[in-house]
Amino acid sequence: MDGANAASAGSPSRTNALAIRIASVVVLLPLIIAGVWWPPTTVLLAGVATSLAIGELFAMFRHGGYQPRLAEGLTIGWLICAATFFQPLTTIDLMLAAMFVAIIGTLITEIARRNRQTSLLSWALTLAGAYYVGGLLSSYLLLRQLEQPLQGGWLAFAHIPPGAAWVFFTLAITWLQDTGAFFVGRAFGRTKMAPTLSPKKSWEGFAGGMAAAIATALFCVPLLGLPITLGEAVILGVVAGIFGPLGDLAESLIKRQVGVKDSGFIIPGHGGILDRIDSILFTGPVVYYLVVIFLQ
Repeated sequence: MDGANAASAGSPSRTNALAIRIASVVVLLPLIIAGVWWPPTTVLLAGVATSLAIGELFAMFRHGGYQPRLAEGLTIGWLICAATFFQPLTTIDLMLAAMFVAIIGTLITEIARRNRQTSLLSWALTLAGAYYVGGLLSSYLLLRQLEQPLQGGWLAFAHIPPGAAWVFFTLAITWLQDTGAFFVGRAFGRTKMAPTLSPKKSWEGFAGGMAAAIATALFCVPLLGLPITLGEAVILGVVAGIFGPLGDLAESLIKRQVGVKDSGFIIPGHGGILDRIDSILFTGPVVYYLVVIFLQ
């Protein structure tokens, strides 16, 4: 997105594309905020996003000539979300149980098939794809479950739940990192970061994204009243600045392997759901475990 050789910023095509991207964000942002605010709607939002993203991922696999099992993949994705959501209610390790069920269940379904010529590869792609999306995305349900009280903040009047504040924080530093990389790379990008996987990404854009992630993290501490120091906020910003682009490149690797440009077309100007969440899939788990360490 942050290409050095892209068309000029003033060209009609780029202006229209940018307007479509902004309009999509304006429409989706209130839905995301509302979905994250209450735990039941958060798990519903995660379940919908998981379903759509797994559907797009498996469609890409099929485009590449592979045969993932969509029904099994969706079931695993939903199972992971449910296990994460209900984990606080029991001492049983539901995520471990979900993994056992996923592995055993998918192997049993392959045994039951008459045509087992592609069973091994199909089983591996089904399991890996479901955990790539559902497993990583479930980190936002874990963030939503954090309950340590906030420390006032400029938005204290809104009574944002602590867990929701951490989800908003992680989404903000990830997506604004991507935005910073896009604009800085478009204006100053010269040195390609990963010419084979993502020719339009540049190191200049990466630097701009890193600066945006750190600035956003620092701004969110007083804005949301997050119970961390500014130094810890910088660390989280750096993490987002590194793992966000890596998540993007990971999806680019998959798309290159199967020969597609976008995972889908559900979000105008952004491509598919997977194209929009590829970065947050990587930042969510890392931010969650760092926050847990910082809050101890």
